[in-house]
Amino acid sequence: MLSLRKKVFSPGWVGLAPLGDRVHVAHVVCAEGQRPALRWVCEAAWTDPAQALRTLRRSRSLQRQRTVAVLQRTQYQLLSMEAPEVPREEWRDALRWKLKDMVDFEVDGAGIELLEVPGSPAQRRAPALIAVAAPHSALGPLAEAGTDAGLPWQAIDVPETALRNIAALAEEPGRGQALLHVGSDHSTLVITWQGELLLARHIDVSLAQLTDADESARQQHYERASLELQRTLDNVERQFSQASLARVLVAPGAPLAEFIRYVSDLVYVPVAALDLAALIDLSAVPELADATAQAAYLPAIGAALRSSP
Repeated sequence: MLSLRKKVFSPGWVGLAPLGDRVHVAHVVCAEGQRPALRWVCEAAWTDPAQALRTLRRSRSLQRQRTVAVLQRTQYQLLSMEAPEVPREEWRDALRWKLKDMVDFEVDGAGIELLEVPGSPAQRRAPALIAVAAPHSALGPLAEAGTDAGLPWQAIDVPETALRNIAALAEEPGRGQALLHVGSDHSTLVITWQGELLLARHIDVSLAQLTDADESARQQHYERASLELQRTLDNVERQFSQASLARVLVAPGAPLAEFIRYVSDLVYVPVAALDLAALIDLSAVPELADATAQAAYLPAIGAALRSSP
């Protein structure tokens, strides 16, 4: 009998993080015992995803790479809940019915992923979960684009879990870690502990708003962002007393130096700029020395922070 040769991939993962009509792409290699290394990044049009993938396949040999797509903010929902009182292998099916009353799309055919929130060893209640639910209307076209381009996805991610991977690299032993990613249209705050996501929040302030040339407008955005940050950190302190936060890292750093100083006076933990180069080898991609460019690629980089199977 003939045997089919198993497809052999090159080391690492390629993360693709669309935002509107553009996509940021990053190739990261995670070798055991070594610091993760960023090999290359690029940006491309995303008006026609299948065509964009075909172009990237030719220019970046993506057919040889494991690829992971990052869903956009409007394509999924994150919900916190308690684990159902059924065997673990039945959680997904049990929660699918519960989600019917919690999401604004049909759960039949939807993609559902469950993240177990790490709890205290003394915790006696049901484990806390974060459910990631994405409708078929978002997953179907994305899967079809990959198939049409000859690049079936090996994984699908969301920005919160992609950013979790970066925050986890920055964790101090036994301490929680917060990462605030200020993006072009909104900001995302993730809190991690033991490498897992404790919670995530969207904050409706953008990089343009936090760097507004009008001081009065800028201060209003500072106040809104810092209030949401304070509330979330207070909530973490109450809910997850075992996960004492070490610090809040902010990306991009340099353009937000004034905002970082402002927030530092209001919260109970140190606030600092994210130093991505201390976590990941960026030497092969000198263009990411710029903090704003670096921050734009964070979801793609975080999604690609995976060990090859």
